[in-house]
Amino acid sequence: MLKNYNKDGQRLPLFGIGPYMIFGMGAVNLMGIILFGYIFRIGILNSPWKMIFKIVGTILIVSGIFIWFIGAVRSDMDDHIESNKLKTNGIYAWVRNPMYSGWWIAFAGITLMWHNIWMLVLPVINWIIMTITLINSEEKWLLDLYGAEYETYKTKVNRCIPWKPCEDRIYVTDISNARWLAYDIPGNVGWIIYITCLVSCFTRKPEFISSWGLFGIIVLSVIPAIFMMIGIAELVSERIARLDRKLPKVRLLRGFGALVMGGVLGMVISTIGLVYGYCIQERNLLTIWLMLLGSFLCFIFAKLIYKTYR
Repeated sequence: MLKNYNKDGQRLPLFGIGPYMIFGMGAVNLMGIILFGYIFRIGILNSPWKMIFKIVGTILIVSGIFIWFIGAVRSDMDDHIESNKLKTNGIYAWVRNPMYSGWWIAFAGITLMWHNIWMLVLPVINWIIMTITLINSEEKWLLDLYGAEYETYKTKVNRCIPWKPCEDRIYVTDISNARWLAYDIPGNVGWIIYITCLVSCFTRKPEFISSWGLFGIIVLSVIPAIFMMIGIAELVSERIARLDRKLPKVRLLRGFGALVMGGVLGMVISTIGLVYGYCIQERNLLTIWLMLLGSFLCFIFAKLIYKTYR
């Protein structure tokens, strides 16, 4: 544990592992910008995506700074640390680590400012770094210090993504490991296929998107991808924490529910794309066929796991 105590009797370090983790996330962002923006120069998007990425990036940067400010400056977190009390009100009722979340969101916004499709992996890497680091450091310290109080708080409030706290009952599945893997592996293959094909549409620009109709359908296909990523982010977070078989209703819906919704929307949009493509006599539609397959796998196997929770 870091030895940055302020006074006698204080059980937790004032700054935690924050400086090291933020430096690490910043280094990931910097390396990604150098590699994709200057050395390889791949995945760079032009108008209108350039403007969209910059607008969303600006919103994320401002939001991240705001969340950090509320968690670090406008709260009395320092007093709680010094008095060894668990803070669960204010912004800490919405996210357990607002200061780290603020940095992560701001870094994601900085990434988007480069309007590069491949740089979208950087927030995912930073999120994994943040999640694994917190689980193996500060969350252990807090659990040792506060015990059941922190365990209850942890089940109600997100680690990294600000969200309304959940007060609903816990859902549990008794599915076997073998059956879980039988559902989990093809489901993961499904969303990976879908998102990989979608990314290829924007980077490789296959011939079929020269049609404005099909291009519009590909743009709509981003919506299912967002649902899928929300589900994966929620479930990976829980899986790392070994809580994926015991989930509050809200997290169950944000996890497997989002994957099911993403799969359904992906199938609908891909089917529309195929029908429209054949109507205009476009034959090179392998990418959309693969997106249909991926969304189907994502839907069917996420649904099978979702139904086992009681």
